[in-house]
Amino acid sequence: MIDTKHIAIVHPAGKVRINDKERLKNINKFEEMGFLITEIKPEQDSLDGCTSSPILERAMQLSHALTMRKYKIIFAAKGGVGCTELIPFLENLLPPVLPCKTLVGFSDISFLGIYLSLRYPNFRYIHGQNAFSSNLFTGPMLDQKVLFDLLNEKEAAFTFNTSFFHEKIVFKNHKINGVCIPLNLSLAESLSSLKHIELPEHNILFLEDCNEHLYRIIRKIDSLINSNFLINTKAIVLGNFTQCLDAQEKEIERSHLIKIIAHKTSLPILDLPIFGHDEYRFPLVAKAKVIINLNNSAATISITNKLESNDRIATNFPTELYCKKINNAHEKLRIHMTGIGGTGMAQVAGLLKSAGYKISGSDNPIYPPMDKIIADLGIHPEIGFLNGTIQKYNPDAIVLANVVSRISASLKKNDELEDILRKNIPVLSFPSALRKYFLSQSRNIIVSGTHGKTTTSSLITHVLTELKENPSFLIGGRPANFDAGFALRSRDLFVLEGDEYDSAFFDKGPKFLHYEPKISLINNIEFDHADIYPNVEAIESEFLRLAKLTKERNGIVVANLDDSRSLKCAKESKAHVIGFSANKNIKNHFPHWLLKGYKTFSDGIEVTCLQPNGKEFKFKSGIFGQHNALNAIGVLAVLQANQVLKEGKPLKEIEKYKTNLKHLNEIKKAMKSFRGVKRRFELLQERNNITVFDDFAHHPTAIVTTLEAFRSYMKSVGKKGKLIACFDPRNATMRRRVLQDQLSQSFFHADEVLLGKVPQDMRMQKDEILDGLSVAKACGQKARYFDDNEKLLATLKQEVKPGDTIVFMSSGSFDGIPHRFAKEF
Repeated sequence: MIDTKHIAIVHPAGKVRINDKERLKNINKFEEMGFLITEIKPEQDSLDGCTSSPILERAMQLSHALTMRKYKIIFAAKGGVGCTELIPFLENLLPPVLPCKTLVGFSDISFLGIYLSLRYPNFRYIHGQNAFSSNLFTGPMLDQKVLFDLLNEKEAAFTFNTSFFHEKIVFKNHKINGVCIPLNLSLAESLSSLKHIELPEHNILFLEDCNEHLYRIIRKIDSLINSNFLINTKAIVLGNFTQCLDAQEKEIERSHLIKIIAHKTSLPILDLPIFGHDEYRFPLVAKAKVIINLNNSAATISITNKLESNDRIATNFPTELYCKKINNAHEKLRIHMTGIGGTGMAQVAGLLKSAGYKISGSDNPIYPPMDKIIADLGIHPEIGFLNGTIQKYNPDAIVLANVVSRISASLKKNDELEDILRKNIPVLSFPSALRKYFLSQSRNIIVSGTHGKTTTSSLITHVLTELKENPSFLIGGRPANFDAGFALRSRDLFVLEGDEYDSAFFDKGPKFLHYEPKISLINNIEFDHADIYPNVEAIESEFLRLAKLTKERNGIVVANLDDSRSLKCAKESKAHVIGFSANKNIKNHFPHWLLKGYKTFSDGIEVTCLQPNGKEFKFKSGIFGQHNALNAIGVLAVLQANQVLKEGKPLKEIEKYKTNLKHLNEIKKAMKSFRGVKRRFELLQERNNITVFDDFAHHPTAIVTTLEAFRSYMKSVGKKGKLIACFDPRNATMRRRVLQDQLSQSFFHADEVLLGKVPQDMRMQKDEILDGLSVAKACGQKARYFDDNEKLLATLKQEVKPGDTIVFMSSGSFDGIPHRFAKEF
């Protein structure tokens, strides 16, 4: 093997019938071949005695494996009854885009494999074996070699000589080109019942089955015909049919079975019993190219096992599948939100309530400001994740926060979640709920990037509102111009802050891949979220998927051309692009907005820029810092993209669009009336010439740009005192050691640095945790670390002097210290 591949062994179907010794023997064999193995085992008992565990647990574990980037290969533990019931739940759990994945399975797994192959263009299903099949490593050597060559990306073509039969036509030198669709016959019948499924054009159906009476086989073939499932099928290749019995319980002749199926379907039926439930299980790759040559009764089948190249990544399946929605004013559908206290969850609850749904929720104790937001919605959450909550509210659907997991940071079990897993209620992440309930028909503007999302999306929403476009919005903060970070207004236009953090414990992909983008702003890409991303390249790949998804949805990417990774994603996606930049010497064929300069005043900045046509545009806004000046230019690029889409101009001519942005006077007024965002340069108190600000900055780069903006602000208002930075390493990345060196170098604009306590997470190893004392030492004498935030507060009170500016920076509440200090000093 060239590199180690990580295999997840999952249990989507029946119970494993082998003992632990045999199971571990197969795992050891995989590891001897160089594979890294993670078995994702059900923890709950089966409700029916046939399957591995309850439906939802199996669906969520499969969804987790499909969306987790590190698992390149997913191996089904076994086949068996249970796969067909997963689809309605998977449709609510999965995003419209997956990382490139390979699923290996057999028998009933073919239902899932073909379904996912048809849903996701970049998904590969290999119909060959299950991970715990007794003959996986003891069967024919050709089967083993081909399977593991495929897993190691060694693809080869194979040609088999065989015979064929057709009821009406004698073929001479006739060639059939198609793609392979390997299915168990029983599962082909199940798949044919799904109305949104259609097999590819020119498909060649490879069918196998076992333990079937002839009359049952005939019924299933009739189902395939009557449902039009075979309408695109050009031939059927018949694999092994074991123990196929007639009415007298005698095994029928294979030639007789072939003639019956040929008579029923009027298709060429080829005899190839090298795959199926018997000893031979030659691996077949779904959608791989197949060439069949027919001559009289002889045939050759050439199987490439190689997928044709496809630039597409996203599903085109209908968004509303298996999602019960309000269709009239009298419906009172109930949605329960587990983990309602998070910023995103509370705001999605507000959108759903505005749409007419009856909302309940649960969480651990909820603190300001989210407690008031939820109370204002008229929602009274259950405190604690308790076993009886779901039964109490009897919801039609459940939305799970991404913070909810089976084991918490304090290693406690979540009783409410375990209860949910035993039920058959549809479960969604909040991004999935947004997509299914709101975003499928609207023009969606997604604002993404490591930094600046909240300010930029707030400014876009404010300007569009002032332009009378009445956008709906969901923003991960509180824009000062609005009563909340969400509103359900127009169903035609939606502005969303696009987060690259994962969606739920069962969906490890970023939230923004759910948002059906028509305009995607990619502002900047840096390493963050160290708990879920191994490196910045992994983050970049998700932004590239966002850009490609935007292209596939016939949209426009707005890119920060000064950020190399943002520019790379824009280029590689082959999307239509409008750029923005502060680099006067930029050479790029994309139409772009150029930041010429800005000036700082006590109430904000004045920005001068050039439009794509070279004409100058000047405006003021209530924000601070060069980073926000550039964010404002990005907003103008988004407004132009929105104008292009509204006018319906051909996107292929976007490079020629050098015309002025319309309504510039109205835009200038809207920019000037923008009052910023809560917890972004938010003034908490000013007294005795001491100024206290609260800011969300939680990443080394954000700390640098934020403190730089405060320096500029202090100079503009004539502040002569110290700039004191109080930092709370609250989020999952900052409490880790991975960015410790970068963090130590990010406070150089501050005169004093007070570092708050590193929160405890018992799931982390000691050497993974941020060493706050070392950070303080690396910052020099101006920095101190506090292992208790109350000590930090007491020190600050004692040492602060008139003329000082204090900036609290945290992605959380900082234990309430900013507001307490602002009241008490």
